[in-house]
Amino acid sequence: MVRLFGRVKKMRSRGFTLVEVMISLTIFAVVSAALVRNASMTVHQTVLVQERTLASWVAENQLNEMRYLPRDDDNFPSIGTDHLSVKMARREWELVVEVSQTENPDMRRVEVFVYKGSDSEVPLAHISGFMGKH
Repeated sequence: MVRLFGRVKKMRSRGFTLVEVMISLTIFAVVSAALVRNASMTVHQTVLVQERTLASWVAENQLNEMRYLPRDDDNFPSIGTDHLSVKMARREWELVVEVSQTENPDMRRVEVFVYKGSDSEVPLAHISGFMGKH
């Protein structure tokens, strides 16, 4: 008790009411949920970028392997589609190699599609290039 000008005034300690605590907890829960969702999306995007990067390396490796074969009639790619399975970075990758004809009979267009697995419908990487006979 404090005596002020002859009057006795009680000092009360004031805390938070239940309503104030509930409102602050609600705000904290909403902000926390948004932060967790944001972190989850970041992890998902990081994994997707990693998979696409590895898939593009697999596609480039396949095209370069075909290009570095000796240039003769035996190694000139025939027109058609090949399905291959490649292991890289401890993962299995499914490749679809499509060879098509060009206006020049001594040139072929080669397209490589890379899939994460045999059940994938959308390729993670796609690369195209040209190969000459000589």
